[in-house]
Amino acid sequence: MSDKIRKIISIILYVLMGISLVLVVLFYFGKLVPGTEGTNMEEPLITGKILIWAAILIILTAGLAVIFPIMHLISNPKSTKNSLFVILGVAILIFIAYSLASSEVLEIPGYTGIDNVPGTLKFTGTGLFLTYILAGLAVLSILFSEISKYFK
Repeated sequence: MSDKIRKIISIILYVLMGISLVLVVLFYFGKLVPGTEGTNMEEPLITGKILIWAAILIILTAGLAVIFPIMHLISNPKSTKNSLFVILGVAILIFIAYSLASSEVLEIPGYTGIDNVPGTLKFTGTGLFLTYILAGLAVLSILFSEISKYFK
């Protein structure tokens, strides 16, 4: 990466960090919503703006997390095969988690909410099982790396 691009990225990061710092200072030391002062429900006036800023940063991060790997694949076509294997592996893990998840409606006494529907339950179950699978794989990889040191 050239020095010019590094300087531009560095300046952009400092600007984003500066905006975030100003918003955090205003959040903690700024004015409060009228009527909430002195109560245990005090709400900073800038809460909405901080949430919007957080959403902007998340969207920016997600966009960059998608764009840069695509740019890398285009500029380095030999690595495409390895990337496709990784994507295939992730798809297989998601399929396994989806297969394990149940869409059976839960019988919860006293609950009358709208989220107890098969689609939502299947999606939530898939996320939970995927988390369990990935956590298990992480533990196994840690154990493997520690044990394999002794056999080298």
